[in-house]
Amino acid sequence: MSDSFLLPQPDSVEEEVARAYYNDVVTALGGPNVEVRLSTEDGKGKGIFATKDIPEGETVFTEVPLVSLQHIENRGSALVCYRCLRFVGTVEQQIGHKLHCLVEELRSTTARHHQAGGEGGGGAGGSGAAGAAAGEEAGDAEEGQEEEEGSSVDLEEVLQAGERLEQIYSHVTPERIEALRSGAERLPMTEDFQLPPPVPCRRRCGEVFCGAACEAAAWEQFHCLLCTAPPPPAADAAAAADAAADAAADADAAASASAAHADAGGAGAGPSSSSSSAAAVAAAGGAGGPAAEPEPELVHGVRVDRRALAAFVEQARETNEIFILAAQVLASTLIRAARALELGEASAAAGAAAAVAAAGAAAAAGTAAGCSGAAGPSSSTPSAPQQQQQQQQQQPPPTPEACRAALAAAWRPYVYGWKRVWWEAVAVPEDVDSEEEFREQLRSLAADSLELLAAALHDPRFGPDLLTLEVYGSVVGLFELNNLGLSVCSPVEDFFLAVDEEEEGPDKAAVCKLTGPLLDALDAEYATPCEATAFLALQSCINHSCDPNATAACDSGDRTATVLAQRDIAAGDEITLSYIDVNLPYKRRQAELRDYGFVCKCERCTADLAAAKARKAAGGGKAGGGMGALRAKIGKRR
Repeated sequence: MSDSFLLPQPDSVEEEVARAYYNDVVTALGGPNVEVRLSTEDGKGKGIFATKDIPEGETVFTEVPLVSLQHIENRGSALVCYRCLRFVGTVEQQIGHKLHCLVEELRSTTARHHQAGGEGGGGAGGSGAAGAAAGEEAGDAEEGQEEEEGSSVDLEEVLQAGERLEQIYSHVTPERIEALRSGAERLPMTEDFQLPPPVPCRRRCGEVFCGAACEAAAWEQFHCLLCTAPPPPAADAAAAADAAADAAADADAAASASAAHADAGGAGAGPSSSSSSAAAVAAAGGAGGPAAEPEPELVHGVRVDRRALAAFVEQARETNEIFILAAQVLASTLIRAARALELGEASAAAGAAAAVAAAGAAAAAGTAAGCSGAAGPSSSTPSAPQQQQQQQQQQPPPTPEACRAALAAAWRPYVYGWKRVWWEAVAVPEDVDSEEEFREQLRSLAADSLELLAAALHDPRFGPDLLTLEVYGSVVGLFELNNLGLSVCSPVEDFFLAVDEEEEGPDKAAVCKLTGPLLDALDAEYATPCEATAFLALQSCINHSCDPNATAACDSGDRTATVLAQRDIAAGDEITLSYIDVNLPYKRRQAELRDYGFVCKCERCTADLAAAKARKAAGGGKAGGGMGALRAKIGKRR
């Protein structure tokens, strides 16, 4: 039983309040022909049902995530807007970015091998912190064996990296890669694939955006608390808010921002170095040497320590990138709650909650228009830090009741998605000997992350209730159970496909002479999309089926998710998606679904299980099955 008022038990949630929340969400999406039912007949909890017949291929609904994050390991493959995931720059810059980061990753592989003297350096698996924790446990038990086997494994990896580097450089020179990244080389036919120029974060932390509106919306939603770059000098504080707009109007500044992002994103392989936040960590970490530590800022009443933020981001990159996404959830909640107090709306928290609940959905209009406007509660014009601090100092301290009401309203988009804390929600890997130790390692990892985040964001009004291990663990667990994987198609793939579809002849031959070597150097990387994870208020209510009647895709060039009918859906039918690869056999599907904490009993699984039982019964004691077969094998051995 949770002790936090932010984490009510499912049976204690007031049905009418929850129903009103989801009605607000559906209305904000334009009233699609669906409804949320808080309980389904098969006991799966809430679900989404069609309110009218939906033909195959028709859009069920379209939704913008409340929060999203490009996977760190994907940042070398796709240069995208930090907020909406739209590709930015030019096709040439995207190609140069891919090749540069690929080369740096391969070089990093060989460098790590030589620095370690041939010792193992890969860790366990690669499935985030859960894999890291499992690897740590296995490493403690089998350290000697790893030392013996590590050299051969690493040597094979280094040989493969060397061969891949040789393949790249046989088709393209380092000079050409740099020319593509910088925009010095232009390719034919790319004028048909126009992308928005990258706009850097106003503090040049390394993140880029698809326009000034997206930069401002991200700043107001969460980035003002999570940007790792230090504040500008006091004399320039009033002009800081105009930096993004100036950069957007200046093409050279936008191009340099793209190059800076590419440098940071390709500074190595894997989560510890491929993020553009590496530049932010360097900036916030005092690259200037013994300069005085900057004073913490006061933003929306939250004391922000940028150096501590840099340490938090670095730890998240090395352990579990979802910590960064969880920080976005908590930071946006702090801002919404603080804004309610600043505007004197805490007494009307119930009414304000409806607007908060639809915050992500309301962003659809701005995103669909190419991020031409800010989204949701982030649409107000940011004020200068000094002016904001003066306003906050003039206000009387809020009462505990007002703080609690404002925080409850701000937290509302996430309260209905919560299920279990992360360390309890994760399925235990098969190679883990002690489940108790494994879960305690995850809990300790989350506690370390929260300690760094709490040191970076100090808020006596909301922090004691929001920045707790139980709440933090529940947010990370939410992404373990309720997230949606996003995939935004790359314009690089579209470009090469367009070249391939050109009519054969001298013109195509001339184009292929320039683009062919690039395609050969990229190999399969040419088609790698932007890959991300996200949380959506409505989509997260859709239950799983191994024979789903709908699918979700990003088909608008950004993070906007569209749920489409895969077959005719009758009014009253439940909308279902598959959380896993539906092409897997029954046992593999059930194993994959262990991560979601349930055994699937959909019609397909029920039929597959019945068929398997029938085959087993028919086989009886014949060779190849049952105890009879086992005894036969033992007898042959003797």
